[in-house]
Amino acid sequence: MKKIIFTLIMMFTFMSINTVNANNYKEIFKETNTKINFGFHFGGIGCSDDLGLQQILMSTTIYGVYADFGGWPSSHGSDVRVDTWDDDKALTFHVGYQVPITKWLRVIPMVGYAYDATGTTDGYNWHTDSNGIHNKFNVDDQIKDFDYGGAVVFNMKHFNIQVTATRYSWYAGIGIEF
Repeated sequence: MKKIIFTLIMMFTFMSINTVNANNYKEIFKETNTKINFGFHFGGIGCSDDLGLQQILMSTTIYGVYADFGGWPSSHGSDVRVDTWDDDKALTFHVGYQVPITKWLRVIPMVGYAYDATGTTDGYNWHTDSNGIHNKFNVDDQIKDFDYGGAVVFNMKHFNIQVTATRYSWYAGIGIEF
């Protein structure tokens, strides 16, 4: 699936580059990378290594500089019951720079970090602090590694649709541009 998405990204990128001339590109670059964008995304992490888990992300693009942050908390990390549960948790973040191809199409190469873990939350091993109860999470299998990939952004007026694929995660979402 990632290979198909990557192939489509590259195909649309090269097709769009041929439609833009050099003088018009400077105007597009200046116009596109002087705006601010905030986005909300949903996707998966760890699917390529059989640790598939959903994730929610927030992103921003400020003057062409892109950053996103997301993850998924363990479901029973603050559960007050005394039990053990199969559980998962994830964390991911990326940074990159937006490269406009046309006024409606942009590409964002990015690098970052991905953490995805599956394990057991132990309600018998807990502690409390001013934020409440915290159960211990014992990791059975995990990914913690450098992550890299790219995103394609389709701009329609002040709304963006973004599709992202990286080494360990994939996600899609919408954003608003100011």
